[in-house]
Amino acid sequence: MRVRDVQHPVLPQATADELSRQRAVVSLRKLLNMRVRSQNVRRFAEEGAPAFAERHGRQPQSPEDIEEALFASTDYRLWSAANRASQEMIWVAVGEPIFRDRARMEAAADALATSPNRKGSLTLAPDYDPSPEIAGTDVHLQPGGYARDDHPGDVVAGAFYETGGNVFSFGQGAGKGDSKAGVVFRLLDQDFPDLAPGKILDLGCSAGAASAAYADRFPDAEVHAIDIGAGMLRYAHARAEALGVAVHFHQMDAADLRFADDSFDLVVSHNMLHEIGADKRRAAMREALRVVRPGGVVIFQDVDTRFAPSEVHRVEKNWDTRFNGELFWKIYNDADLQADMIAAGFDPEVVREHHVEAVNNINRWYVISGRKPAGAEA
Repeated sequence: MRVRDVQHPVLPQATADELSRQRAVVSLRKLLNMRVRSQNVRRFAEEGAPAFAERHGRQPQSPEDIEEALFASTDYRLWSAANRASQEMIWVAVGEPIFRDRARMEAAADALATSPNRKGSLTLAPDYDPSPEIAGTDVHLQPGGYARDDHPGDVVAGAFYETGGNVFSFGQGAGKGDSKAGVVFRLLDQDFPDLAPGKILDLGCSAGAASAAYADRFPDAEVHAIDIGAGMLRYAHARAEALGVAVHFHQMDAADLRFADDSFDLVVSHNMLHEIGADKRRAAMREALRVVRPGGVVIFQDVDTRFAPSEVHRVEKNWDTRFNGELFWKIYNDADLQADMIAAGFDPEVVREHHVEAVNNINRWYVISGRKPAGAEA
């Protein structure tokens, strides 16, 4: 299953002009992130640090010092402003076709979700109040954020996530076959070849791309997926139905799962850890261990910013905390996730960190995994 740029009825039908604007944003972001940003550490050394030293009479030492020194570089400030503008341009470029085509998209989503031939399901919680630390933020500057839900039947959050995510990823050099789920498939084949999951849970599923990929890869498995936003989940469910795979979507918090102990053979998440705070992250790890069966596997896949080679690289990576709606980016980068997994109840002998190659581009991903001992009880 091709993961990015998949065509289905719930996607906005963009005009040629709208597609041209999206391609222009992709080109701009490739320039900013693959060529210009790569020079930011050099700009720190050649311009920022000397300017800081002249001002303070000492070299930058703390993360706060390093950030100040970076912004002492004119070229860094230019990149920062341009990168913020390009991120905003993503949502303009994808938002125009979404809002123009909204009525048709919502009708298509409803038809798929109510079809007598539907394979999966959607369970919303009318009284659920999405986590304010996520729902109150326009993560990645996405308008309305992940929990946006304008009216019954709304699918805008999911449409923004999938179409905006494609523009963002292509602008980072990702190919149409790139797949975060594919990274986990490869890890399962290499490290857990004996695992044949009959029941899978995807935490923080967003628009459901990974959820659908698991249902496609394991057609005999029962796949469940959760997220906090009703609009996101309506879109994800319709998307899965359009692709002909069975996924059961639930409105639920990863830190408070409403599943019984020992329910799943495989629990996964993709890029969720950097979107939540430390307390919620630790609770999600405890919950994942609780609901996975003895012998089952828990895998959290995420961005690779934790492998920065120096403090300057680490601070440079934390740009998204201040300027891209990523409230927990730095918290994630600085966290001891192995310690968190062990504190959640995983055996230290089975917790492993992995720095893995992407499926078909130059990027790498961070993965941390743990297995529940056979015979263990939640």
